[in-house]
Amino acid sequence: MPQDYSSTKHQADDVEQSQQQDAGSSSSSPPPKKNFFGKAPSFLKPAIKWIAEASGASKGEYAPLINRGKGTLELPRQTKRKIIVTIVSIVGALFILGGIIVWTIMHNNDDEPIHKVPKRLTDPEKVVIDVPSKESLREYLRIYTSEAHLAGSDADKRQAEWTRDKFMEFGISDTNIETYYPLLNYPIDRKLAIVSGPKELQYEATLTEDVVEEDETSADPNVVPTFHGQSKNGTALGPVVYANFGRMEDFQYLADRGVNLTGTIALMRYGGAFRGLKIRAAEQFGCIGALIYSDPIDDGPIGKDGGENPAKPYPEGPWRSPSSVQRGSVQYASIITGDPLTPGWAATENATRLNRDDSPGLPQIPSLPLSYQDALPLLRATQGHGICGGKDWSGGLTTVDYCSGPSEGNAYLANIVEDRIGPIWNVVGRIEGSEEPDHAIIIGNHRDAWVYGAVDPSSGSAALLELARTFGVLLKKGWKPRRTIIIISFDAEEFGMIGSTEWVEDHRDWLNEHASVYLNVDMGVGGPDFMAAACPSLQRVLYEVTSNVPDPRSTTNETVYDAWSKLSDQETPVVGQLGSGSDFVSFISHVGIASADFAFRGDYGVYHSNYDSFHWMEKFGDPTFEYHEALVKIWGLLTLRLSDDPVIPLYPGDYATQIGEYAKQLPIYETSGDDSHKDFFKSIKKLAKATRRFERRRGRLVERLEEEFNNGTDATELPSVLSKRMRVANERLTHFERGFIDPEGLKGRAWFKHILYAPNLWTGYQSQVFPALSEALEANDAEATLHTILQATSRIRAATRFLKADYDEDDDEDDDDDEFEDDN
Repeated sequence: MPQDYSSTKHQADDVEQSQQQDAGSSSSSPPPKKNFFGKAPSFLKPAIKWIAEASGASKGEYAPLINRGKGTLELPRQTKRKIIVTIVSIVGALFILGGIIVWTIMHNNDDEPIHKVPKRLTDPEKVVIDVPSKESLREYLRIYTSEAHLAGSDADKRQAEWTRDKFMEFGISDTNIETYYPLLNYPIDRKLAIVSGPKELQYEATLTEDVVEEDETSADPNVVPTFHGQSKNGTALGPVVYANFGRMEDFQYLADRGVNLTGTIALMRYGGAFRGLKIRAAEQFGCIGALIYSDPIDDGPIGKDGGENPAKPYPEGPWRSPSSVQRGSVQYASIITGDPLTPGWAATENATRLNRDDSPGLPQIPSLPLSYQDALPLLRATQGHGICGGKDWSGGLTTVDYCSGPSEGNAYLANIVEDRIGPIWNVVGRIEGSEEPDHAIIIGNHRDAWVYGAVDPSSGSAALLELARTFGVLLKKGWKPRRTIIIISFDAEEFGMIGSTEWVEDHRDWLNEHASVYLNVDMGVGGPDFMAAACPSLQRVLYEVTSNVPDPRSTTNETVYDAWSKLSDQETPVVGQLGSGSDFVSFISHVGIASADFAFRGDYGVYHSNYDSFHWMEKFGDPTFEYHEALVKIWGLLTLRLSDDPVIPLYPGDYATQIGEYAKQLPIYETSGDDSHKDFFKSIKKLAKATRRFERRRGRLVERLEEEFNNGTDATELPSVLSKRMRVANERLTHFERGFIDPEGLKGRAWFKHILYAPNLWTGYQSQVFPALSEALEANDAEATLHTILQATSRIRAATRFLKADYDEDDDEDDDDDEFEDDN
C-alpha cells in the first residue's frame, strides 16, 4: 500500500463536479426564455386547468379588471356567495400551486446535493450501525499483530487458516482457501559499506532497527530483516551518487549538468515515485546498484509541528525514528501487477512461467532500503562533490548539503536473497444472493505484512473480520443479500498485489460476467482523517453512506462526510483517482470492475517498519478504536447499498461528467475541430447524452419500484415488466465499466487495459488519465497519438452501448435521444 495515500486526495482537486452540457448552436436571434418549472407533467394539466377555473377564469368568464370607461380598477360584479367561494377557491388553488412548484423544483434540480440528507436506514443497515464493536476490533488487531506474517511464511499460513475459521464461525459457511504459487524472495545476507576513499568517511551500515523498550514486539528475534521484495540478487561496487527522489527528471537533471552516473550506486530518498520505478530510472541512466532511504523531512519528525501528535520520532511521537527502515516491493508497479513470472495468467502450481531475467517487471540491479541514520554517512561521502542543494533536493538532515557526488570512495552493496516459487493463501468467503446471485459485490483486504503491520494492513484485516461477523449476525436474523457478496482476505499484496491479481486472473471470465463492484480497504486506520479514491460512478454512494456515519471526534453531531468536506476544504469532498498501490488495481485496470478504496489517515511515520505495531496503534493511531468501528460501518453500509438496493447505486452520469473534464485538459482539446480528433470528442458527447437518458429512466424505475415496495409487494411478486427493467438496468450498470477495457492493452504495458486510468508510468502510485494518449502526446509521437485516439474513441463508444437498453418502454420524453447514430 502506498505510503503517501494522502496524495490521492489532491489528484481531483481541479476536476469540477458540475454536469457537462452539450454545446448549443450559435444564432443571431436571442435565445428563448427558459421555463423555470420545465415541462409540466401531463397528469398535472387537469389541476392547472382547475386552478384557472376556480379563480374565475372558466371558459367565457375572462372579465376585465379595468373599467376602460372610468379608467379604474374594479372587480367583476358577483354575488357575495360567489365572492366567498372564489376567495376560498383561490386560497386552495394557491396551496396546490405551491405543491406543484415544490414538486417541479425537486424533480428538475439535478444538482441538488441529496447526499447531505442522511438516508433513512433499512433494518439490515441499522444492524451494520449497531453491531460493530471496538472491543472485538481491538482483539482482532492484537491477534493479527502478535507475530510477523510475511507472505508465504508459516505465520502467514496460520493467520490464513485462523481467518477462514472465523469466517465459518460467524456463519459464512461457504469459505475456502485458494492457493497460488508466485515468485517471492527472502533475505539471506545484506551488507552496505564505504570501503575506500578517506578513512574518516569509511563505515559499515547497521541495516537494523533499534529495540524500543516500551514496544515489546520490536525485540522479536524473528523480525523480518530490512530488504526489498522482488529485488535483484547480487552485489555492486562503485561510487555513490545522490539522486534526490530518484525520478526520471532527477537523473536527467544530473546528467544535463555533467554528473557521471554510469557505474554508480544511486542513493535516493523515498517519496515522489514508487520505489521500484526509482530503481528502473537508475538502471536507465547506467547505475549498477540502488539505495533508498527515508528522510526525516518526509515521514520523520522534521516539519511536523502543529499536528495532533508530538513532532517527535517513535516512541515519543508517531514519526519515523533514525533507525527505522521502510521495506517494500521494488517490482515495476506501472508495468506489471501480480506474479512477475505469470503476467496475464494465474500462478497455479503447474503454470507456465517466464525466467526471472525475462520478466519486464523486475529490477536488474541489486538494492537495499535504508534508515536515515545509515544514509547520513553516504551523504557525508558526497559532501562537496558535484551539484549541491537546489530546489527540492535538500531534506531534513542539517549536517550535510545534499550534494550529488559521485563520492570519492566506493561503496559495496550486497543483497543476497533467495528467489522461491512458493504457496500463498487467499481466504474467500461467499454469501449467495437471493434474487440476483449472478451479480456480485466483492470486498477485500490483504492480510500479509512486512512485519506486524498494525496499520498496513491489519487495521483493515480487523475491520474485514468484524464486518464478516456483522454479516453473520444478519444471516442469523434471516437476512440474505439481493446480490452475492464475496469477502476476501488476500495474500502477498506487499510483494506486488500478487494474491488479488492471481485470483482475478484465475477467475477473469467469471468476474467479467458477474462482478459489479469491488470495495478495497488496505491501511484501514492510521488516524482520524477520512479519504477515498474511486471510480466516478461510486462517488455519490460514498457521499451518501458517509453522511450516515457519525464522526467519532465530533461533539456537534457531525458526520464523517462533514469532516471529510472540511479536510478537502470544499463543500463536496474530494474523491481521488485510482492509480496503484493496493488490491483494487487488477479489478479496475485489468478487468474493468467499478472500484473504491478508502481509509482513515493521520500522522503515520512507521510505514513498513518494525514499529508499525499494536503498541503504536494504541498510543497514536486509534487508541479508542472508534475509527476502526466507523470504518466497519462505512464499509458495511456501502456493501449493503450495493448488494441490496433494487437498482445498483452506480451513476454513469457522474462518470461522463468527469470524462468531459478530463478531455478538456488534453492538449488536443484546442484542436478538437481536426478530423482526427472530432470523433473522439463526439464520442464523449454521445456518452454524456446516453448517461442523461439512462439516469432519467433509472430515476423513474426506482420511483416505481419504491411504490411497489411501499405497497407491500414482495420482490418476488413484482410485475414482470418491472422485474425485467430492473434486471436489465443492473446488467448495464454492472458492465458499464467494462466498456473502457481494451483487449489490446496499453502500449508497452499490455497487462493494463483501462483506457481512462492507469498508474503513471514513472511515478506508479499516482493515476494517469487517458494514459496511453497522454504518453503519446508527451512523446510527440503523431502515429501513436492517432492510434490511441482511435483506441479511446472505440472504448468510449463501447461504454455508451452498454447503456442503450430499452428497459423503460414508457419513456416518451426527449424522443431524439431514443436512437443513437451508428458508432461502428
